[in-house]
Formats: sequence, structure tokens, C-alpha cells
Amino acid sequence: MATSSSTEGRFAQVLQCPICLETLRRPKVLPCGHTYCNSCLQSHISSNVINKGTPQACFPCPVCRADTTLSDTTESVDQWAELFPVNSIVSSVLDVSMETLGEKFCDLCLKWNRETSANSFCKDCKRFLCKLCKENHNETLSGTSHDVVDLSTNYDTSIRIPRLFAIEKCHRHLNKNIEFFCMDHTLLCCNKCGFLEHRKCERVIPIEDMTKTFDAKSKSKYLETNIRNIGQHMKEITSKIKENADNIKHDKSDILKEIRSLRAELNVKIQKLEDDLIASLEGNHNAEDLTLHNQAARGQSLISAIGSDLTQHDLVMTHGSDVQKVIMLHNMEKNQDRYFKAISEYQEELKYVKLGLKLNKNLRDFINDLNQFGQITVTRSQTQLSPCYIVTTSQQKAETVNGFSGMPLKDRNAVKVSEFNVKLSDDTSPCYISDALTLQRANHIFVDWSNEKIKVYEENCLFQGSMKLQGNPWNACILPDNKMAVTLPFKKTIIVFGMYIKMRIVRKIKTRLQCWGIAVMKDQLVITTGGDKHCVLILDISGSEIRTVRPDNYQSEKLLNPFYVKINKSETIIYISYNNGNKMVAYNTSWTVLFTYTDQDMNGPRGIDTDREGNIFLCGYSSFNVQQISRDGKLINTLITKKEENKIPLTIKFYRDMDRFFVTYLNCDVVEMYDMCH
Repeated sequence: MATSSSTEGRFAQVLQCPICLETLRRPKVLPCGHTYCNSCLQSHISSNVINKGTPQACFPCPVCRADTTLSDTTESVDQWAELFPVNSIVSSVLDVSMETLGEKFCDLCLKWNRETSANSFCKDCKRFLCKLCKENHNETLSGTSHDVVDLSTNYDTSIRIPRLFAIEKCHRHLNKNIEFFCMDHTLLCCNKCGFLEHRKCERVIPIEDMTKTFDAKSKSKYLETNIRNIGQHMKEITSKIKENADNIKHDKSDILKEIRSLRAELNVKIQKLEDDLIASLEGNHNAEDLTLHNQAARGQSLISAIGSDLTQHDLVMTHGSDVQKVIMLHNMEKNQDRYFKAISEYQEELKYVKLGLKLNKNLRDFINDLNQFGQITVTRSQTQLSPCYIVTTSQQKAETVNGFSGMPLKDRNAVKVSEFNVKLSDDTSPCYISDALTLQRANHIFVDWSNEKIKVYEENCLFQGSMKLQGNPWNACILPDNKMAVTLPFKKTIIVFGMYIKMRIVRKIKTRLQCWGIAVMKDQLVITTGGDKHCVLILDISGSEIRTVRPDNYQSEKLLNPFYVKINKSETIIYISYNNGNKMVAYNTSWTVLFTYTDQDMNGPRGIDTDREGNIFLCGYSSFNVQQISRDGKLINTLITKKEENKIPLTIKFYRDMDRFFVTYLNCDVVEMYDMCH
């Protein structure tokens, strides 16, 4: 049925069947909450159950792929769609829209797949009736009389609005309203379900009682946020797929140019080989392009389902009863988990596709002996995508990404919120991320020691680019002119990069000693030298050495191997971790010791960073932990312990102006993200 203009706009997604993409007819809702036309649902069941041989009492939801199990398999398979309840919310919206859609059909006749025009409405049954069904209606009520009104004169909001607040029906007993919530199983149920299946459960409460303590507004807020985030994430994924499709078109164009430029040097004999290669190119491109577009279409389908859920959410939260809000939010919470699982599985399946051309290396020298012009190569690597976040009930007190709550950071805990993989397809070793930076443009830089690379990611952790270096990089910092400096200790070289459009080397600074840690303080570079003389070099921005610093506690404390250096935000304190001394020392700008930090649970100190309140965070290489230290050098808390996982923390880096930080680990491809939460 074509969709009228009255159903377009806000309710368009709610009223559209995801299968036929037309206005829903007899909307049937599955336990997962997704709604389809009765006939479309039956066709889907038939194609997934009957056509696969012996009927099974289970089939997947077309949108979220959740398994749907039939409660009654005694019915004929071609009637299974009838076993699911009508979506009362969608049905209500359809009824409201029908006033402008015009013709309305008898609800009783529709049950028998007959479309008979309705001319009356029963306010008690909330059903449209045709002339014949109206005449028989009261006769079937055993002496009771219902209020049946004529549509031609009495169709008003008193008919339409009550249906919007109809109670959801039980999925197992279609003639029963949902009346209870089993807290043991987190299931909505009718009184029959409660008696038959939940009588031994300890916490089965009436929904009416649940509404008295149920914070619908709060739960609605975080569920709505999660669903929107998942929807937005799916849009990013489909955008990445479309971008990949565009890129392989460019790949195709570049390959064609190369093929045709070489063809000019060849004789007629090569014509057939060229045609074969182009055909191979077209075939590979079309196959990959079709796959990518199919993946995008699948993602769009899930986006539409999410949009439909959100529209239903807005409608019920605005106009629904408390009971309906409970039911809707319960269903929405279930969908959240299904969407999250679906998007996680979907994301894992995606492969980044690149078309390439592998030419015969003997093409020019042995043209007469060639039997193949070349090969079209298809390279697939894991698509670099940001993780998808959802807030669970236990995380509701976590602060928002862009805002801070009033609790001091020293009183909070570190909660792992996600992790993402920074290993690239051409990496030859496990990642050894020895340092990380967050730029003003919100890009993230990772220094990979073992693979000799600088890796750049966008704020949402999408891969942006990388640069291969001629040596192992250790530490990095941002210079005053917004360039980036990276140390190559064994090369005794500091490389300065420009970061405006593409990462490019603008100059190299040679150092007298090995350069490990690097930081900027008052337009000077502070360089730690590790085991090479165990000192600190001070350079000007151009790279000229100004002086060598041996802090005044160097001899007395027997401090060896200064590795990491951190300058506080006001550029008044220098923090240095000494590997062999198991200490972190804080100095003022005159290199006088402010305090020396040591702890029995801190061994092999490595990366250092500070939060917005000035608290210090220190990675323990040999102690497998990350500690939080006060500004005066006292242990606040051991925030992260990884000994059981055998993960060795290397460096920690806070997001710019946020209470979120990265932690990287030795020989580990995964970077973990943590929030400082209540």
C-alpha cells in the first residue's frame, strides 16, 4: 500500500515495514520488538523455515537476526505469523493516520485476510467493524452491550487516542495483557505466564507497582543515548564502506592508466592479454563493489530499525502511560543489547578492500615470451573502525565525554571503557607503543617502536595514516610551532614532522648522546639519555645543545637510565622516571629536587602523565601496574593492575581536556581506554 503524505515525516519509519518498505498492514511484533506486515512476516518465516526442509520452531529477525522461537508449533507453518501479537503502538499510529488516509478496514475481516471497508468503531474492543461484523458484534457478547459508533459522524479523538494507550499483549498468550515483571528473569509476562512459568521465582511484581519506583526519565535518557550512538556508529561504518567503494574506483582508474600507458609500448600480440587483464579488473572490482554495497545496505537496514525504535520511544515517552513506558523501555533495553551485538559482529566481518596491480617483472625484457599481462590483486585488511560505546546501568554515574563532574579525580576509579587495535596489515612485529600524543585537532599519534612507525588515528579511533621511519622511535612531543618531534635513540636523531596536511619530515636534529624521552619547556627541548651517560640534555628549538644537566640528587640517589620525561601544564615542574633506580623524581626549573617518589609496588617506572588537577599517573613496567600519585608525591591509588594478564604498561596519555586516558602495553597490538569515574 502506498504511503500517504500524512504518514511521512516523523512517523514514516515507524509505519514502514522493513521488508516491503511500504506502510505496515496488520503490524505484527516479534519478541525483539521489530515490527512487520503480517504477510511479509509470514513470507519471511516460510523462506527461512519451510524452504529449508523440516520445519524448525525458530527463525531469525530480518533486522537484528535475533532468534525468534515459536511458543506453539501445533499450528500449520503457514499460519505462524498469526501467533505473534499486534504492535499496539504502531497500530495506534496507523489508526491516527487513517483519518487522512481515508479508507479504513474491518479488523475482524483482516484476521481472515479480507479487506472489507469499515463503517463503525467499537470503543470497548477498540476495533473497526464492517456492516456485517457490526450486526453480529453484540450478538456474540452474551448479553453485554458495547458502545459502537458510526464512523461517518463520530470518528474523533475519543476513538483514536485510547488505542494509543492500549496495553501490550503477551507474546506467548496473545489474548492476555502484560501485567507482571519477573525480576529474576528480567521478563515481562501476563498472569498466565506468571502462574505457569514464574511461580517459583522470588521477585515477580505487578507492573503497576513497578511504575511507582521506576525512573523512566533517567532510564529513557541513557537508553536513548545508547541507541542514538549505535545508530550514529552504524552511519560511520556505512560511510566507511562507501568511502572504500569510492577508493577502489580510484584504484581501478589508476590501474587502468598504468595498463594503458604500458600498452603503448607493446605490439598487437599483447592486445588479448590486455583485454584479459581488464576483464579480470572489472570482474574483481564489480564483485568487491557489490559486496561493499550489500554491506552498506545491510547497515542501512539496521539504521532504519534503530530510527524506528527511537521514534516509538519519543512517541511513548510523550504520550504513553507509565505502564507503556515500562514496557517500551524494557523492549528498548533488550534491543540495545541486540543492536550492540549485531553491530559488533557486523564490524568484525568488514574487511578493507584495495585493488592493486601486480605486473609481470619480465614484461619489458621478454615481451615475446609473455603469456600474461599481469594480475589484478585484491588486498583485504581489517577495516579500522572506532569502538562502539554504550552506557550500562552500572556506568550511569560515569561523566560525559566532554564534561566534568564535581568529584575530585583523586577520589575516582579508572574504568575501562574500550580498547582498539593499532596493528596494521604491513606490520611485521607485535606493536610496541612506546608513546602517544593527542593533538589540538583531536588526532591521536602512536609511536610504534618495534615496527618503526608513527601511526595517526582520528579522534574516534579511525585509522588516518602512518609513516615508516629508518630506526626505532621512542618518544614524541608537540613543538611550539605545532610540529611534532620524535626521538630515535639508537640513531641519536630527533625527527621533526610537519602535520598540516600530510605527515612529512621537515628536518632532522642530531644529538650528542642517545635521545630517549623528549618534552618542551619554555621553548627548550628536555631530552633524557637513558643509559648513555644517564643525564639530561637541554636543546634549543632548533636543536642546538645548550647544556647537560645532572640533577643534584644524581649521585646520592644512584639514579640510572632516565627514560620518560613529563613537563606539567604550567611548565614549572619536570617529572623523570628512572628505570634502574625504581624512582620518579620531580624537579623545579632550576633542577632542584621537589620530591622523589618510590613505592614497594612500583618497579621499572616508565610513562608519565598528569590529569587536569595535577595528579601524576605512572606506569610500572616490572610491576604490571599504573599508579595515581598526588602533586606532593604521595600514592593515591593503584588504578590498574595487569599482572594476571601478563600485560606490561609502557605509557599513559590523557585525552586533551578530558578525564579519559590511553594505556599502551609491551608487545601488545591493543590500546586500552579508561575513564576516571565515580
